[in-house]
Amino acid sequence: MHLLGMRIFGLFIFDGQTAPFLHWFRGIFFSVTFTIFNITQHIDLVSLWGNLDEMTTNAATTLLFTTTVFRLVNFFRNRKTYTTLVAELDDFLRQLMETKVVEEMKIIKRNLKYTKELTIAFWTIALTTGNLMCVQSFILSFIYEPHIVYDPLTNTSQTSFPPVILRSWFPFEDQWEHFYKVYFIQFYSMWVGMIIVPCWHAFIVALMIFAILRLQILNHQLQHIENYICIDAKRSNVEQPKEPKNLINFLTDSLVEQIKIRNYVKQLEKLIAGSIFLDFVVFSVLLCALLFQGSRTKFGVQIIIIICYITTMTVILWMYYWHANDISRHSETLALSLYNSCWYEHDITYQKAVLQIMLCSGREIRMQTGFVIMNLQSFLKILQASYSYFTLLTQVAT
Repeated sequence: MHLLGMRIFGLFIFDGQTAPFLHWFRGIFFSVTFTIFNITQHIDLVSLWGNLDEMTTNAATTLLFTTTVFRLVNFFRNRKTYTTLVAELDDFLRQLMETKVVEEMKIIKRNLKYTKELTIAFWTIALTTGNLMCVQSFILSFIYEPHIVYDPLTNTSQTSFPPVILRSWFPFEDQWEHFYKVYFIQFYSMWVGMIIVPCWHAFIVALMIFAILRLQILNHQLQHIENYICIDAKRSNVEQPKEPKNLINFLTDSLVEQIKIRNYVKQLEKLIAGSIFLDFVVFSVLLCALLFQGSRTKFGVQIIIIICYITTMTVILWMYYWHANDISRHSETLALSLYNSCWYEHDITYQKAVLQIMLCSGREIRMQTGFVIMNLQSFLKILQASYSYFTLLTQVAT
């Protein structure tokens, strides 16, 4: 589902794809036009400097689109790495799906179901927010009556027109005269954003869930080692092995799998570290701007849009930090899972091997971006910072 959206956007190009140049051109066109629109948002934001009400109206989407542009640039720089990673994971997942172990298949199906439900829920929130903004602007263009608004701070009067979808700069002053041209450009930019923003975030989170899946399977294997040795014996039609050597080989394989998972998480962390760190810096300001905008808004539909917008941004942060925390949590339990196996029923050679593996399994796998460790504590710090900025901004405005 995620790859389909990224193919539509023109990001993923693979060897067997028909007319790859056209897909590449579509990706470049969408990315360049989206970036140009984000630049006009920044121009508009600078022109409003000092007007808190107007700045906060523009700031949230401007910052969100800026982080999206950064991700697009990062993806184009690492396109081959992403494509190779996806191909490798596809092969590995197909191998996992061939398992005959009932509990392993249950773990796989549970994670697949969870990923699909999370994707659908996130897309629903994101598309609802974007489409409400588009529909509201379009309807108001028919029923809104322009009127004169007096600004006591600047001692000037100006005509108030119906709001466009997004705040941005255009090379003419009277946007009402060109309203539907402006609306079309912004509708296009909004839909490009509605495709790539939820698609990208859900895609990266799916890669994180894959690491969680592998850790869950490994935890189950370590906790039920004897059962797996028995399964191997049945497949090869030999008597069930009881020698420590066979169990030690299984432990060695589990240690190799731990190293592979750790390397996979580090590779994924390296790819997304810059964008996640940017989110850590930007999202607290973004949520603050939305909270401030919501506190100054009285119109019913606009309040619903802001609530949906805040929900979307919070869910994006939650998805990253919750699943990074899950990776750490499941990696911490590897040694405990091995301890919960029947190691005490075997001889001293096997018990020493278990001790060594437990020592190697004691290091948790942590995802980190710069100096920020991705866990629930960091997520709560962002929310706390957003509320602190909001209260400060409210006091300044009053």
